[in-house]
Amino acid sequence: MVTTEAEATSWIYSFSANKSGRCLDHLHEILTKLDDPHKKLKTIHIAGTNGKGSTVAFMREGLMQAGYKVATFTSPFITCFGERMSINNTPMSEVDLVKYTNIIKSSLPSTTCEYTSFDIITLISFLYFVEATVDIAIYETGIGGRLDSTNVILPLVSAITNVGHDHAEVLGDTQLERALEKLGIVKEKVPLFTTEEDPDLLAEFDKICQGKNAYLHQPLKNAEFKFMSPYGVCFDCREYKNIIIRMSGEHQFKNAVLAITILEYLRFADDFGKIHFPPRVTNATWQGRFEHVQEEPAVVLDGAHNLESIQSLTNTLKLVYPDQKKRFLFSAIATKDAKKMIEILSEIAEGITFTKGTNPESIAPEVLAQYYNGLFDPMYGDYEKAIELELEKLKDDEVLVICGSLYFISDVRRYLLEKG
Repeated sequence: MVTTEAEATSWIYSFSANKSGRCLDHLHEILTKLDDPHKKLKTIHIAGTNGKGSTVAFMREGLMQAGYKVATFTSPFITCFGERMSINNTPMSEVDLVKYTNIIKSSLPSTTCEYTSFDIITLISFLYFVEATVDIAIYETGIGGRLDSTNVILPLVSAITNVGHDHAEVLGDTQLERALEKLGIVKEKVPLFTTEEDPDLLAEFDKICQGKNAYLHQPLKNAEFKFMSPYGVCFDCREYKNIIIRMSGEHQFKNAVLAITILEYLRFADDFGKIHFPPRVTNATWQGRFEHVQEEPAVVLDGAHNLESIQSLTNTLKLVYPDQKKRFLFSAIATKDAKKMIEILSEIAEGITFTKGTNPESIAPEVLAQYYNGLFDPMYGDYEKAIELELEKLKDDEVLVICGSLYFISDVRRYLLEKG
């Protein structure tokens, strides 16, 4: 029996992160033993390489503004483990984590070699959300979709934000292979919403949806980006004009359009008639996504951790800070293409400082520096020291962007909060 959050998370992480030759039979078996809690929830299922968390935040805000009790299942966490299983944006408490961890621990068969840590967290979430009697639970996939732990649910709506290059070693070397893995979340007669724009991939989306009698919605066809500032975006979506959101970036416009269109569907097609017209998503925020932690000179945290998100970050910086020099504090983990990420940043960087987060897969700053041909900046194995020195030398005509890994952003954000 576990008695603390540390003991609970230690037990959870004692299971492997990934399994080869995987299927979901073991989850269906244990869920039957637990009286199928996942079938007692109304759910939304969302996959995609980038934008899942922000889209979840927009949907959560719209549903909460309408008075619904909303559960969200996301990963990774930024500040505390309980963020992964939140209700009305309140992280799961230590008491509840210990309680439901013990239930799952005592329910598992003696042989647990099929299970991953993500399986265990998913099972815990089902029990927690059911007992909390939430109105709806929004589930974000971990990796891919077809064999993801969350793919045991039968949602009201499915969504795929986009198809990028992440996790090629698991999902496949080509965009089409990775798309097919994500399309594994499509269920019979459950509509699919997507903001993917690649015509070749969309042809496959359409083919899969037709085979499942699932209507394919492409919300961006009825939306228009208008303008952006450092603190938000203005856009039109269907008949809704001049919608303002607090999260900045053209990619956030796409995420918000996806969320609004799903909410509109729920309002008319399911028992969620209290959703406002238009859905109220203005105040939605997502930690570590173009998050300002200092105004003048600006310091921005952004969990840009792959090629697509780094490109979105640089595009946003060029638009909202056209006259400021851009400085970067960067850390990445070994599973990402750090070389190409640094090449993208170097196109607009006044300078890049390299450091290392606490994740054991963090790349040594000396290695990262080898990929950079621009102005040489110091390297720090101690990210706390790196932050302090970067803040000290930041000038009025500069913006400091801390990015490169969500794990790193978690370290930085926690340090800045503790520092006050």
